[in-house]
Amino acid sequence: MAQDLENIGLAAVDEFINTFNSRNADQWANSLNFPHVRPSPFGPVNVAETKEIYVDQASYDRIIDSGWDHTEWDYKRVIHTSSDKIHVAGQWSRYTKVGDKILTTPVVYVVTNNDGHWGIQSRFGCDYAGEDDTSGLESRAFNLLTTFVFQYNKKSEAVCRECLNYPHFEIGVGHLTRNATLTDYSIGSEEIDIRSMVALQTGKHSINVGMDITLIADSANSDFQAVINITDRDDHLGIQAWSLLEPADVE
Repeated sequence: MAQDLENIGLAAVDEFINTFNSRNADQWANSLNFPHVRPSPFGPVNVAETKEIYVDQASYDRIIDSGWDHTEWDYKRVIHTSSDKIHVAGQWSRYTKVGDKILTTPVVYVVTNNDGHWGIQSRFGCDYAGEDDTSGLESRAFNLLTTFVFQYNKKSEAVCRECLNYPHFEIGVGHLTRNATLTDYSIGSEEIDIRSMVALQTGKHSINVGMDITLIADSANSDFQAVINITDRDDHLGIQAWSLLEPADVE
């Protein structure tokens, strides 16, 4: 089962790149699930509620003007799997017709099964740092997540709100939970235990972190795997988005 889910996740992101290369916005949108959002460290974070809206807003003009001919994977790998959600870390580069590299971008893809359609619900964009030292941002991001969890368990809602960047998104299957402003976010009654934390992709202004966590509630404890998108926007390091899944049974 686990291998099947990995194949599904990789096929979904391949479809995304292949249809993007087709220059056909309608085909490209078919690789996505909606509502769709792409958090990143730069510019506005916009939500496309439907395929029609996405196609209407899509334009290749600026990309073609840069000299772009096609996009290729640098790498892609499945991070987490469940029966209805898969996290895939990938990095792509854009090339000219003669093979000159234009742009490289690391992304974590949240792939979901929405009413039988496996597609990308969200893309956690991360700027490319190349060979630059990113250890400082990694340390700050890990401290931020540790602080958030500590304050969450203390039920210090005001402090937790300050740990986020807005709009903040929780990525579900076929839906998004959006906290437009600081006062929209509220914490739950459970406690969080961090079992592991690793930097998946680190740029100059953003980082994608993978986590294994346990949610501790009165009735039962539940294990989850998560990807967290952290951005440095307007000189504020904050959690921009997260996606949680319950790991697939691999037996």
